[in-house]
Amino acid sequence: MAFLLGLQMGQSRLQRQWDAEKQTVQIAQVKQELHVADVARVQNQISKEISDDYRKKSSLLANRPVVAGRVLDKPEISSGDLSAVSSNASGVTSASACSIPFTNGDQVTIPCEQLIKDATQTALMLHEMQRWYIRQVAISSCNC
Repeated sequence: MAFLLGLQMGQSRLQRQWDAEKQTVQIAQVKQELHVADVARVQNQISKEISDDYRKKSSLLANRPVVAGRVLDKPEISSGDLSAVSSNASGVTSASACSIPFTNGDQVTIPCEQLIKDATQTALMLHEMQRWYIRQVAISSCNC
């Protein structure tokens, strides 16, 4: 009888320990899932903010007139992120079109105004991607 009573008490104690450990694991899992959901929400928010900012600046740049030899003629963007270029560099002649060589040897003539717009858009994209990356790294490195 003592043997059966001891066996039953030991089994009960093991069951309680097992239940407590299971509950601890479940709590940790829920906390981890909440953390992952929070990080995903913040990352999506960052991506949306950067994307909206890019669209706004891009539309400002698209509406800006391009004067031959000048980029960002009027300082409408006050963020300080984009610098104005006031004149051509010395030794560069103003032209209505520029030839761009391709790897297959062909040359394509593209208006300089289009090259200026493309370069400005590319610089803006790079700047916004860098901002996005820095903010994503900051979120992933914090132990929230």
